[in-house]
Amino acid sequence: MSAPSNPLSVTTDAASSIPAWTAGTAYKIGDRVSYKDSVYKCLQAHTALVGWEPSGTPTLWQLDTSAPDTTPPTAPTALTVSNVSSSSLTLSWQASTDNIGVKNYTVFQNGTAIGTSTPTTFTVTGLSANSTYVYSVKASDAAGNVSAASNEVTVTTPAPDLTPPTAPTNLTASNVTSNTVVLTWNASTDNVAVSGYDIYAGPALKGSTTGTSYTVTGLSPVTLYNFTVKAKDAAGNISDASNAVSVTTLEGSKGGDYKIVGYFPSWGVYSGRNYKVPDIDASKVTHINFAFADICWNGKHGNPDPTGPNPTTWSCQDENGNINVPNGTIVQGDPWADTGMSYPGDTWDTPIKGSFNQLNKLKKAYPQLKTIISVGGWSWSNRFSDVAADPAARKVFAKSAVDFIHKYGFDGVDLDWEYPVGSGLPGNSARPADKQNYTLLLQDIRTELDLAGAKDGKHYYLTIASGISEQYQNNTELDKIAQICDWINMMAYDMHGAWDPKSGQNAPLYFDPADNGINPTGFNIDAAIKGYLGKGVPANKIVLGLAFYGRGWDGCANVNGGLYQTCSGGSKKGTVEAGSFDYWDLAANYINKNGYTRYWNDVTKTPYLYNPSTGTFITYDDVESLQYKTDYLKAKGLAGGMFWEFSGDKTKALLQAVSDFLPRQSLITP
Repeated sequence: MSAPSNPLSVTTDAASSIPAWTAGTAYKIGDRVSYKDSVYKCLQAHTALVGWEPSGTPTLWQLDTSAPDTTPPTAPTALTVSNVSSSSLTLSWQASTDNIGVKNYTVFQNGTAIGTSTPTTFTVTGLSANSTYVYSVKASDAAGNVSAASNEVTVTTPAPDLTPPTAPTNLTASNVTSNTVVLTWNASTDNVAVSGYDIYAGPALKGSTTGTSYTVTGLSPVTLYNFTVKAKDAAGNISDASNAVSVTTLEGSKGGDYKIVGYFPSWGVYSGRNYKVPDIDASKVTHINFAFADICWNGKHGNPDPTGPNPTTWSCQDENGNINVPNGTIVQGDPWADTGMSYPGDTWDTPIKGSFNQLNKLKKAYPQLKTIISVGGWSWSNRFSDVAADPAARKVFAKSAVDFIHKYGFDGVDLDWEYPVGSGLPGNSARPADKQNYTLLLQDIRTELDLAGAKDGKHYYLTIASGISEQYQNNTELDKIAQICDWINMMAYDMHGAWDPKSGQNAPLYFDPADNGINPTGFNIDAAIKGYLGKGVPANKIVLGLAFYGRGWDGCANVNGGLYQTCSGGSKKGTVEAGSFDYWDLAANYINKNGYTRYWNDVTKTPYLYNPSTGTFITYDDVESLQYKTDYLKAKGLAGGMFWEFSGDKTKALLQAVSDFLPRQSLITP
C-alpha cells in the first residue's frame, strides 16, 4: 500500500513489520514471515531452502489470516460479452489476483450492481429488446477490499427472435430393451442457434438434450411407444415435431431384476479398514460405485473447510504426477490408492495399478458387473456449485467425465453433491441457482455420455446420490433429474446421529410417533419415498439406500433402552471413527455381548443396542430390518437397493441377505 498524501502520517501493510522470508534461515514452529505481501506462520522447524517458499509449501507454512488485510485485488481484465439475445447475455472476464485470495466478483449494469459471481462468468437475464447496456466488474476479497473496475463493455440487445427452428429429421430408434431405447436424429437449423431438443412419447415429455441422441429410460415392458422430437432455441421458439417412430419394448424379467449398487471407498485399502477390491464378492452386486473422485479447481482438489473430516487440499494428479487441467475437471481423489498401489500380478511397468486396475480385473471375472466413478461426497462437494454455475465449467466437467471413464475403464459417473443450495459443509460454494444449475450440469453430462456411447456402441450410466430431506427435495428439480439420470441412489440413512442431542434411529423405515427428536415425520424412508413420488420421480428410477453401519451416542438416559433419550454426546467408541460402527464389528463385539442388549422397534422396523452401564446407544441395520426394507422397495416398485459401504460388512452377512432378498436375472459367477 502506498503512503498517504500527508507526509507526517504513514501507513504500511502489516507484513512490512515482519521479517521477510529468506533462504538459509532457520525457522522454528510459530515463527512469522512476510512473503509477497502476505504473512505466513511456520508449522515445522526447518532451515529454508530455495524452492521452499511459503506460498508453495503448505506442509511448512500456513497463511496467517490474523494479520489485517488492506490490499485490494487487482482489477478484472478482458471483460467480454457473448450469447446475446433479446433478454439475456453472458459476461466473461480474466480472473483478478489478491495477496490472500479473491472472494467474488460484483457485476455492474449501467453503474448499478446487479449480482455477484464466484467464477469468472455471469449470465444476465431480464433484459429488454433493442436496448443498450454498459457493464463492468469489480473483484472483492474476504476482508472487504474492492478492486478498481474492469474495462467496460457496451452491448445492444437485438430484436426479439420469433423464428422457430426447423423440425428434426430422420428420427430412428435402436438398442431397445424392456425399459430403455436409444433415439437419434438429424440436427435442426435456426436463424440464431438451436439450444436443445425435447423428446416426447405421445404427448408426454420424456427428457431433453442438447445433442442429437438420447437414451429414454423408465419405460414399461411390452409397451408400444410413439416417439417424436422437437427442437427449441434460446428465445423459447419450438419447432414442429420430427417424424414419429414407433417402438415396442421387450418383455421384462419375470423373476425380478433389481439393481444392487455397492459403494467402495478409496480409503478402504488403508490399515484402518484394510478392505480392498479383491475382497468384494461381485456375484452379489450389479454395480460398484467407486468413491470418490474430486473436482480440480485452480490446480488443487480437496476441501480446506476446517469443519470437515479432512480439511486438506492436494495438487491435481493422475497416475504419472501433477497435471494442469481446466477448472471443473474430474481428477483422482487418491492417486496412490486409485492407480498407484501394487497388487499381486502388477509389474513395475503396469501403467495403471491400484483399485482401478483391480476393478477392471473384477469385471473380467464377473461380466455382469458395471463400475461407476462417484464424484464428490460429503468432504468434496465444495466446488459443485461453482462448476454448475459456469456454462464453460459444466462443459469441462462433462467432457472430463467421458475422458475419465474411457481412460480408467468405468461404465458411468455418479454425482454425490452434498448438497445443492446449502446444508453441506459451511465452506462449500453454494447459491440459490444450484437448483436449476444442477439440472443443467447433469444434462451436459448426459449429452456427452450419449455422444460417447453412440461412438462406442454402449450405454454409459449417469446417476446421483441424493438426500432424503424435504429441503433437498425443494432445492433440486427431481422430476427433471429423473428424466436425465438412469437412476437416483437415495441416501436413506444418517437421519439421526451424534449431531442430534437425543438418540434416534439411523434409518427408520416408518415414522414413529414416540420420536421426539428432529423432524421425525420427515426423517424416515416412507416419507422420503412419498416425497420423491410426489415430486414426479418414477418409482423405477429410485434405488433405496441401505446402511451397513450404525451410529452411537454415550450417556443416554436408561429409559426405553436409551431410545429417544437425551445423551451426553456422540459415542467415543467406534470401529474406525468415533461414533460410527461397522456391522461386522457390531456382530462380533456388541450385539448381545459385553453389556449390550439388542432391542427391536416394531414401528420403525429397526434394531438398536443399549448398554446401561455406559449409557451407550447404537442404532443400526441387520438382516431382519433389511428384509423389511427390501420388501418395502419391491412393494413400491423401486429399482433396487444401494448400500454404504462394502468394508462395513467384512463377513458379507448383510450383502448375502440383500442378494437373497433382491433377485437378479444376470447372476454370473467366475
